[in-house]
Amino acid sequence: MKLNQLFYEIPPIEIIEKLMSAFGLSNINDTKEFNKNDLISNHTASKIIELIPDLALYYLPCKANIYLTNITEKRSITILSQHLRLYDYRLSRDERIIDGKKDIFYRVQQIKDTKLQINNENNSVSFS
Repeated sequence: MKLNQLFYEIPPIEIIEKLMSAFGLSNINDTKEFNKNDLISNHTASKIIELIPDLALYYLPCKANIYLTNITEKRSITILSQHLRLYDYRLSRDERIIDGKKDIFYRVQQIKDTKLQINNENNSVSFS
């Protein structure tokens, strides 16, 4: 059974927690911010390379060939984002200028916690 365009089946939460650990996060509800420099200092890319055998079990083979090769910090963020969506979480981005240099900070966030919510039942929009 094909689950979606990327995964054959949803990875168990244990796989997600291993992935979160590679980013220096304790679990899926950890809202600590991180940036690319944090990923470099945590050796996130090399930790994800170690997780490839576990991750490859759930990706469709053609997608595993794309996303689980040439792992960089940017590809690591993509992999995390793909897995978070399966559990109704997302990776929010916040651009900041620090010492004249633009940097992007990421944070795990539940999709229901985003600022704009649309209720399809009565076509109302609310901001939280």
